[in-house]
Amino acid sequence: MGSVVACIIARTVSKRLPGKVLKKVTDELTMLEFIVERIKKCEKVDEIYLCTSKESVDDPLEHLAKLNGIKIYRGSADKVIERLLEVAKISRADYLIRVTGDNVFTSFEYLSTQIKIAGDNNHDYVRVTGVPLGSTAEVMKVKALQKCATEIDQSVSEYLMLFMFDPGKYNCGVITVLRKNYSHYTLTVDTPRDFERTLQILRLFKDENKVNIQLKEILHIIDDGCIQYINFDQTNMVKLPYDKFVSYKEFQNDMSHRVKRSKQYILY
Repeated sequence: MGSVVACIIARTVSKRLPGKVLKKVTDELTMLEFIVERIKKCEKVDEIYLCTSKESVDDPLEHLAKLNGIKIYRGSADKVIERLLEVAKISRADYLIRVTGDNVFTSFEYLSTQIKIAGDNNHDYVRVTGVPLGSTAEVMKVKALQKCATEIDQSVSEYLMLFMFDPGKYNCGVITVLRKNYSHYTLTVDTPRDFERTLQILRLFKDENKVNIQLKEILHIIDDGCIQYINFDQTNMVKLPYDKFVSYKEFQNDMSHRVKRSKQYILY
């Protein structure tokens, strides 16, 4: 299927939790380093790039990339898709994996399957469905991403999922790995409460190497009823491009519709 490059999209700016990607989640690892170590576990990933901006505020990420043996690309602050496509050009990648820097628990254990399904079935886009917010990476064919770049306003491509996960335009695949739907949970880190929840989960994980934690182990910890701030607040409005907002129910209905129109794979 050609080369596969993982792109971790990260910056140091955050209104609700400044510098969150550089905060330590273990004694040794920052949040960003934790993600890097998890992606390294996937044998089907040929290279890992840290994709950030040229702005001076993101200079500390240069050192972090070098320290952790990964490559870095610095480009547009706003045009996420520009960063991705430049990495694809430099690395000659056929597929990119998009991982966002606030998704500390991105599920590395499903990545090889996502990549294989994408290649075997000529998919433009593959994600895991029915899992908590912030736990699935996105596998995207570079040719489809190039097409997307010509059709959207690149300044809002931080919302890339909404454009690429479109079965009406692209050959999308979704993978179900759990019998129960956990999409009402959130594992992404946007706020101080989210960060505290992350630390709490890692404290309760008994393995000394916290990087090894997998989604099913996280959900087992959650099901024991000890974790705060795990439910996505369904009274919150969900932000869309151009400062538009929809209700959580509308957003979930839209996601369900996209899933139903995609090619589905059941792995449990």
